[in-house]
Formats: sequence, C-alpha cells, structure tokens
Amino acid sequence: MLDDSDMVLVLEDEEEARTFLVRILEFEGFKALGFPNGAEALVYLKKAQEPCCLIVLDINMPVMNGPQFRSALLGESRLAKIPVVVVTAFDPPFATALSAVRVFRKPVDIDAFIRVVREIC
Repeated sequence: MLDDSDMVLVLEDEEEARTFLVRILEFEGFKALGFPNGAEALVYLKKAQEPCCLIVLDINMPVMNGPQFRSALLGESRLAKIPVVVVTAFDPPFATALSAVRVFRKPVDIDAFIRVVREIC
C-alpha cells in the first residue's frame, strides 16, 4: 500500500485532461489527486501531513496559474523541494523557467510520462 508520500498532484484546468492523467496514474498504481488551479492545490498541500512525491503542473490555469503556483510553492520551505513536471501546450523554454525536472508538450507521450513519474516517485 502506498503512503501519502506517493501521492501525485495533477494541476490542470481542463477537466477531461485532468481526469485522464489522474486515471492513468491510478491505473499505474499511484495515488493521484486533480486540481483545476494552483490555489486549490496550494490549500491542500499546506494542510497535508506528508508532502506529495510529484506535482504535474499546467501553465495556463485560472485563479492561480502555473508560474504563480510555482512561485508560491518555492516560498514554502516544506513544499519547495517537491519535484514538478510541467505539462503544457506552451513552448518548453517558458516552462523550463519554472525549475521543472521535466517538461512535456501536449499531447503527452504517456509512456515517457509514466517512466518519469516512476523515476521520481
């Protein structure tokens, strides 16, 4: 059984894409939670007893976008070390400015994505 440190958070405003990624992760044996924006995920992370093992982050989201979320995350010492994988339709140079361990362009190569998640978690 996985503990909370094996949780993957998926921040994606498009419901269909978010649900797809969460289901793929669960199928592969991970716990996964989806959030439509960074603000909701940040509230969850601040209350969580154990930090998650990985955050999958979209760039363009309402309320709190990817760069705003990443900035807030880096401002919290307990959360700053959580690895981030960016999944975006934007060009990778913009996404790499977020100090992501990996950047995937949409549509995501699921096999490569799962390999990276397994390496990190």
